[in-house]
Order: sequence, then structure tokens, then C-alpha cells
Amino acid sequence: MKKVSPFSPGARILVQALMIVLVVASLLPLYNVISASFKSIDEFPANPIGLPQVVVGDNYEYAAFAGKLLQFTVNSVLFVPGAVLLYLVVCIAAGYAFGKMRFALRLPLFLLVLFLSIFPQLLLATQVFKLISLMHLTNTGWGAILTWVAYFAPFGTYIMTTYFADMPYELVEAARIDGAGPVKILTRIMAPLAKPMTATIAIIGFQSMWNELPFSLLILQTQEQRTLTVGIAMMRGEFGLRVPILSAALVIAMVVPMAMFFIFQRQITLGVTAGAVKG
Repeated sequence: MKKVSPFSPGARILVQALMIVLVVASLLPLYNVISASFKSIDEFPANPIGLPQVVVGDNYEYAAFAGKLLQFTVNSVLFVPGAVLLYLVVCIAAGYAFGKMRFALRLPLFLLVLFLSIFPQLLLATQVFKLISLMHLTNTGWGAILTWVAYFAPFGTYIMTTYFADMPYELVEAARIDGAGPVKILTRIMAPLAKPMTATIAIIGFQSMWNELPFSLLILQTQEQRTLTVGIAMMRGEFGLRVPILSAALVIAMVVPMAMFFIFQRQITLGVTAGAVKG
């Protein structure tokens, strides 16, 4: 039996045209950045939008070596994966506790976690810097890692809590009858079943930490410890970069997050689909 569409042909064409416009509007800034990164400083003012007439790589060389973005990229690659791993441990453990365990003050504590996620970074920056200074973790990777995890974990905890809460409670009861404790239930049963959602929050956390600026700017003050995002911000302020060089720096900064997204795109899709279905 042929399925009848609720939309008229004219409405479908209008929706498709609107979607095309949105896609073009979304891709246009990306095109402008990549195109500008391959233009010379002399060509860009005369040709800001079109394709480069002569492709040059000097902008990338300047950004990577003179601007020390290569060194800052190494710092980000060292700091962010460790932070994401700790972030996943916290989110999965807390999500399981709030979603499947029963203990006193569970709901107030969960509401407190949600409350902590609403504060903007700039509002917390001063107090976070004081706390990190008291712990003697300024200008260290651990200072940045602990700050990132503390700030981004409430959102990941909320996502994992809702996901675990939708899982059948019979799984936990059956494991308890077999003699499994909370840690074994989490690591052997619940965590493997939550792999799609875990991949989703891992990508979200990775991109958030990779692009994080306010906390990193306060904590990582020495040039040797700067992350890539801080390096770009400081390089622009110190040297007043021209648009082609700045565009090359931005392209360098987005290579790793885009690669991560394309590699784990299937897991992200599965996580979003799984989170949309209950029961």
C-alpha cells in the first residue's frame, strides 16, 4: 500500500529549499575559513570570498612554527584524552548511582548536579582559579584536567542518569541474585549496554574540553603549558594576526575534533537514537 504524504508537493519543495539554504548557511563559514587560509596576505583584501588564485602554505607554516601551534597541539593532545577518560568514569559512575541505585538524598543530590551545570564559566572563573591556586596546580596539566572534568561532568552525568534510568531494573535485580555487587553490575552489565551513549558524551566532552578557553586561560599561564585554544587566543592578541594566518590557525585547531567526529559518527548516531527511545 502506497504511503500518502501529509504534505503537498509545493510544501515539500519549500521544505527542501529551506533545508538547502540552512546547509549552505552552515557550510559557508567553514568554506571561508579554509579558503582564506590558503590565500596570501596580499591577495585576501582583494579576494576575500572567492577561491584562492594562488594556493600558498606559508600561513600554516607561520601558525605551526612561528606561532608555536604545533607545540600547543601536542599539549592539547596530552591533556584532553586524559580529561575525557576521567570525565567518562565520573559520568558513568554517577549516572548509574542516580539512575539505578536507591539511597538517601538521591533526588536532592541529582538536582544539585543539574543546578551546578547552569553557571557560565566566566562567573566561576575567579573562584576556580583561587581553588586551583590553593591546590598548587596552576600551570599544570592536572589543574586544567580537574577543572574541565568538574565543569563538564554535570551535563554528562545528567545524560547518563536518564539513559540508565530507562534500562530495565530487572537487569540489576538478576545480577544481584547471582551475587554481583554494585561495581560488578556497573562494569560488567550496565556500562557495556551504555556504549552508544558513552560514545556520545565522550565526543561532546572531547569537543568541549578541546575548545575550552576561560579556565585554561587562567590556569595555564606559561607558554610551555598552553593548550591549542589558548595559544590561538594569545597569538592573536600578541601579534595582531592577519586573517589568512588566523584562518590557518583555526583550521589546525579543528582538524582533530572533526577527525574524532567522523571516526565515531556511527556511535554518536546510535547514542542519539537510543536516547530517544524509552522502554
